[in-house]
Amino acid sequence: MHKAGRSLIPLAFLACLNPSAPADPLPQECAYGRSVPPTDVPQCLYARGLLKAADRDTAIQVLTGAAAAETRFRSDSGIANFHKASELTRALAHIQEYYSRGLFEDSARFHRLLDHVLVTIEYVSDTTLHYDAGGHAWPSTTPYLAWVYYPSAGMHFQPVTTSQYVVSVVPKPTVPTDSLVGIAEHLYEYAVWRDRSGLRFPVWEYQFTWTSGGITDIAPWVSGMAQGLVLETFAAAFQRTGDPMWLRRSREVLNSYRVNWDEGGVLLPDTSHGFWWEEFNPVVRVWNGSVQALVAVGYFWQVTGDSSAKRMFDRGLEALRFYTPLYDTGNWTLYSLTQGYNSVAYHKYEIALLDTLAAMSGDPWCKETADRWRTYTPPPGVR
Repeated sequence: MHKAGRSLIPLAFLACLNPSAPADPLPQECAYGRSVPPTDVPQCLYARGLLKAADRDTAIQVLTGAAAAETRFRSDSGIANFHKASELTRALAHIQEYYSRGLFEDSARFHRLLDHVLVTIEYVSDTTLHYDAGGHAWPSTTPYLAWVYYPSAGMHFQPVTTSQYVVSVVPKPTVPTDSLVGIAEHLYEYAVWRDRSGLRFPVWEYQFTWTSGGITDIAPWVSGMAQGLVLETFAAAFQRTGDPMWLRRSREVLNSYRVNWDEGGVLLPDTSHGFWWEEFNPVVRVWNGSVQALVAVGYFWQVTGDSSAKRMFDRGLEALRFYTPLYDTGNWTLYSLTQGYNSVAYHKYEIALLDTLAAMSGDPWCKETADRWRTYTPPPGVR
């Protein structure tokens, strides 16, 4: 656990560093696999040549400020301040953990975790954080980007929640164009980039470890649902503005659909039954998230007429027809392959997804399945 004010890196070492160039050789205190104090991580990243001096100095200010606030809250015996201190402890520990695992080789990811600390400071300050009617936070630290509080992980950026301001199955026509473009711009700037299987593409990582249906994904992880909703957001920006930049950015996102899960994309490696883009984990296979990803491909195809997207969409429909019976009990629907019944809200959402696919594709199977699901009655206890 992080102790405020404790530093493993000798002060003499810090003082003699050239402020414009990283030190060589790397000090032992900065080796991966060690419990480097969070406040020392920026200096270690600088010593590795992964941060510029100005970014190092800013990060040190943020982290030392968070550590000081943690100590201040910890000194008060009240339970409210205990919880505030705990949130800061956890946020700082995420910096420490990521560095120990060597996950900051991409400095963009470090800046995302630094935002996590800054938004946590906003969260515990009770003064600057704005919440919408759904209880989602829109911090001043990251304009146009939504964050969600998870009791097991703290405050984290949520790409699905952000995109759902713009998209409800398909993009909402009532969202003002300037809001749509503002969210799209900030999402693009917040991407982490991957070069896999000969393709370069942006992803919107979840920076916390998550368990669903008894299966755990260790942070950072990606989601086909998030990729799909961002794809729809960018395609909608192209449709509204006609700016070819948004077409290019949409195609960059679509590249993640072409790379299989094991290589860092969102496509299930087994394509013998069509294309299935996974929301969370190939073992869990959440139906609604994967099908939302399919809707996104269909929407992109409709907006652009892209023939390769049409072929992907058709293969996605093939997988949908193959896998969906696994989620249909004959009287209600299942959330995933490892979890039980859908809630009423999720059941209705899945019917809306099928209705949308029926309209996009003209496939009678989609309409027949949606109509059958409309006749289902919630089992006892399902709300």
